[in-house]
Amino acid sequence: MATPRHLAVPALALTALLLLTGCAGSEPQAGPPVTEESPAASATPEPTEDPAVFTKPTECDAILPPERLADFDAQGLALLGGPGGKYGTEYLADPTPEENLGGITCIWGFADSDFASVTISVAPVTAADRSGIVSSLTDQGLNEESEGEATTFAVQGDADSQPAVVNVLRFDSWISVIETVGGEEFYAEAVLLASEVGETVYTTP
Repeated sequence: MATPRHLAVPALALTALLLLTGCAGSEPQAGPPVTEESPAASATPEPTEDPAVFTKPTECDAILPPERLADFDAQGLALLGGPGGKYGTEYLADPTPEENLGGITCIWGFADSDFASVTISVAPVTAADRSGIVSSLTDQGLNEESEGEATTFAVQGDADSQPAVVNVLRFDSWISVIETVGGEEFYAEAVLLASEVGETVYTTP
């Protein structure tokens, strides 16, 4: 029996709607947006400081900071020996080992006594010089201690007969400090003086 026309049209429309709905349901769902990964930023290297450079001093007032020189003056210590000193290089009868290497030796003491209280020397060092310096300091029975690129040869001394001695040997320099009177207090000052000399003669370009 033929389908009435008023039923056939809606049936066709319904069939078309179902087909469209089925097609729509079968379309792939859009995924999350794809973002192009940017290349990882290269790590920026940390800035490095230029290494400190040793400058051989030629004058005694160039081996210590101004504050220390002012402190010496306040104590009544005058520069007796060494470049710029009262007696210059004639204070000692013979050159010091540091002077023989092309360095300087500076001697502070009370002007009215002419006796040394503090002797500070600074000299440049080459690879050829190093072994001889080490042997000499070791033969003196000094205590050896290494820290970084510096090796210290030292003795505390005492208030009676042995001075406080501090030698700091680096690959390119030799700094020595001798306090005529030894003991704990003067040894601590000698260590501090050696550190101050190092900070003064080593500068960053």
